[in-house]
Amino acid sequence: MKEDYATRTADQDFLPFALVAQGLIVVLFACLSYVRQEMLSVVFYIALGGAIVVSFIIFKVFESKYFANWLLILTLASGFVYATVVILDPASLIWCLTALPILIGVCHYPRNLYLSIGLFSTAALALFKQASLDHANAYSMSTTIQFLFVTAAIGIVAFNASVSRDKFLARIEELSSLVIKTEVEDSLTGLNTRRYVEAHLREKFFATEKLTTNFSVIIADLDNFRSINERYGHHAGDSILCSLSELIKTTFSDDYVFGRWDGNAFIIIIPHGDAEATLLIAEVLREKVSRLKLKAQGDILKLSCSLGVASNAKCSDSDDLLSHTENSLYQAKHMGGNTVIVS
Repeated sequence: MKEDYATRTADQDFLPFALVAQGLIVVLFACLSYVRQEMLSVVFYIALGGAIVVSFIIFKVFESKYFANWLLILTLASGFVYATVVILDPASLIWCLTALPILIGVCHYPRNLYLSIGLFSTAALALFKQASLDHANAYSMSTTIQFLFVTAAIGIVAFNASVSRDKFLARIEELSSLVIKTEVEDSLTGLNTRRYVEAHLREKFFATEKLTTNFSVIIADLDNFRSINERYGHHAGDSILCSLSELIKTTFSDDYVFGRWDGNAFIIIIPHGDAEATLLIAEVLREKVSRLKLKAQGDILKLSCSLGVASNAKCSDSDDLLSHTENSLYQAKHMGGNTVIVS
């Protein structure tokens, strides 16, 4: 079972509830024990309450969910053992029934399973031993069996609820990751989406304004792509787009950011503003596209692309830069395609 995200998210949501709920329960039992003049139980609940307060401070003030979570687990687990082994008070057994689901909720699978079995086994051994010795303050055999039965029932319900919650949170994480992936990765080509590239371009433009450095943008658009789609079908068109995507991936290193811009258009962000070098890069890409030999329905397709190039040096913002680049692309298209125009 996936536990990384589920555990982290569940801790953020369940841990504050567990601390507050168990803190209020401990205060209630402490007051009840004080009224009944059971001072050993009062001290026990005060100690539990103090540890819970420390856990809450660690969680809220120091923002350490990990240590707060483990301190709460240790506090409740040790309290459960102490209540069933040392304190021979029916009220303490009731408190154990409130602590068990909290423990199962904050531990998560499979630790909560092991902990539940360990606590149940410890309580069973201690209670049956006390009942068999017939101590004056020991619980009767029927009380012991009833408590263990209720404990097992609550444990099973709490465990199933915890597992279901973790599965649900893991599913949410899976769907969230899928949504994020669709926002940044084109489903057909595997390249970055237009939204991602635009966001990166805005960040880069803002950063270069402070550093007074330049960069360039290339938009490449396949020529006559609509006629290919109409003649050979969209499957052939998709195959061409995927082949061009692989070409772009193998041509440019990790220093370059590239993605699918619009339909059959692709964008490449060049990490420098050298006009001659950028023009050379665009020409190399154009030549590589023209050398692609792809087949569709037995025919060999000859591809070409038009490319528009612009630099941020003469642009006021990222939108202005994109506008210059697209205008250069339109000029290349109007000149018959298979050419590079620099703004």
